[in-house]
Amino acid sequence: MRALFTALLLCIGFLSIAPRAQAQAWPDQPFDASTMSREDTATLQAALAFSGDYFGYADGVWNADAQTALEAWTLRVEKAKQPLYRHLSRLILALEDERVKNGWQLFYSDISNTSYLHPFELLETVENPDMVEFASADSGVSLIVRLTDQGQMQSVHDWFYNNAVNPDPYRYNDDKLWITMISLEGDLLAYARSDFHDGTWSTLSVVVTQDYFYHLNLMAASMMVGQGPASLLWTKGGVIDQVINGGSNAAPPTLASRESGPKDQVRRPLPPGVAASPPPPPEMPPASPPASGDGTVIAATKPEASAPPLLGTPGPATGSPEGAAAPAASPPAVIGIGSPGAPPAREPGHMPAASPGAATPEPPPTAPRAKVSGTLKGSGTGFYLAPTMLVTAAHVVEGCGAVAMIDGTALEIVAKDSSADLAVLSGATDVGAWLRLSALEVPKLGESVTALGYPYYTSLDQGLTVTSGNVSALRGIDGSSNRVMITAPVQPGNSGGPLLNPKGAVIGVVVSRVDDMAILEETGSLPQNMNFAVPSGPLLTFLAQNRITRPQGEGTGGAVTGGVPEGVANAVVPLHCYE
Repeated sequence: MRALFTALLLCIGFLSIAPRAQAQAWPDQPFDASTMSREDTATLQAALAFSGDYFGYADGVWNADAQTALEAWTLRVEKAKQPLYRHLSRLILALEDERVKNGWQLFYSDISNTSYLHPFELLETVENPDMVEFASADSGVSLIVRLTDQGQMQSVHDWFYNNAVNPDPYRYNDDKLWITMISLEGDLLAYARSDFHDGTWSTLSVVVTQDYFYHLNLMAASMMVGQGPASLLWTKGGVIDQVINGGSNAAPPTLASRESGPKDQVRRPLPPGVAASPPPPPEMPPASPPASGDGTVIAATKPEASAPPLLGTPGPATGSPEGAAAPAASPPAVIGIGSPGAPPAREPGHMPAASPGAATPEPPPTAPRAKVSGTLKGSGTGFYLAPTMLVTAAHVVEGCGAVAMIDGTALEIVAKDSSADLAVLSGATDVGAWLRLSALEVPKLGESVTALGYPYYTSLDQGLTVTSGNVSALRGIDGSSNRVMITAPVQPGNSGGPLLNPKGAVIGVVVSRVDDMAILEETGSLPQNMNFAVPSGPLLTFLAQNRITRPQGEGTGGAVTGGVPEGVANAVVPLHCYE
């Protein structure tokens, strides 16, 4: 029997109708940590650390403390006594939104052989000749790394411990590890960890205001010897990927073919958007979690009783993330670190540092690039995700000898996934606008949507077109949730354009429509507005897996209910495909 549906635009594919009831049954089953890869388990532990429920290691080994934390979060947020697989979605999306907003990556130091999650877009480098130092622009976070001998290391911890204002400051120490966690005057929290490696003590100390308690908890939970698994990148096809983005699995994913290990290691701080090659993985510490033959953790063990907790007991916070514990008392006044009257955020003996954000010399001008010309093969639409970076559909750029903007500016394909039908292009002209994309903005059934694009652009010159409709289904033709169906009319050339919700946030990428004539020949009737977009969940996963970073902030524009703001219109551009 001839397939009923074919996708138009530049991509031709035949899809068959698949059963739906069984395909989505397993997310309603009770959560079982044994089906999780190590990196997925570490991501879940990190999410619970950021929600303020977990105070152990994000080491990818599920234990009784992590299970208790998940049950507490589920009871508080989902109002359910037993965690189900589908409950992970809201918890993980809150962490994903934070990862994107503040650029969290796993930082590994081969000098100290330690790693931890570092918010690269939250913290700025502070010029300091004596140590590595970072600070947030609002002075709410100060982070310092020092390499010292035993005596200097101990003086750091003694200084923190002796200046504690809480009655029960936390301290742990042995011959290779020191941890101190205390409260300072001015409602500040301080955490210091020292690791002994190759004859030197490496000390990382963090001082934060109450607003950043959850950020501190996330950093501390990820600190460990060797390269930890807490990269915050999900295993492709794993439990988290399936829960967030859907799929046709009738049962939870198994560990049979899961990859395990860090995917997101960097050796040194880099500016946002600058890629770094991952370092060669060193040997993991002797106390590695038990693993199966393919390197995937399959056993859940509770840490030894002597293992120190990372933060001890939870503290109050004024700016808790979604699903986080509520403050125990009224919110304290936030005092900037280093402000008049506040205690010093540095340990004793530190030299004053230059203020963050000091002027840097202008980079040398680059030579103008040659314009693309030749035989035009087709066109599509793209939208700005960052100042010089565009998102489009993969089939828009497939088979092209060159891809360019309307003025001939050459674009480079930096990431492409044909199965997801997504691509990212770099080298676009900076127009000072990009669209908002958030893990918390997802398509909702019946929600009003706006599709922007350049249909038939090689034949017509009508400029940007805007159509509206609603989300008519949260699944594609095959029953999976890697597509949503919309009633907003789209035509050839709309491919790669953004699908916006009423707030102007990107909730999808337009990719296809049904073949009207195929439906007419098969059924005798014409379909009405059955068009499809890749939803924001798979788009975020694609960007995360390819380490595509975005600027911090809300993006350009605003609500589109009363018309499309100029900034939003400027962020959507036509693309040309040349032979």
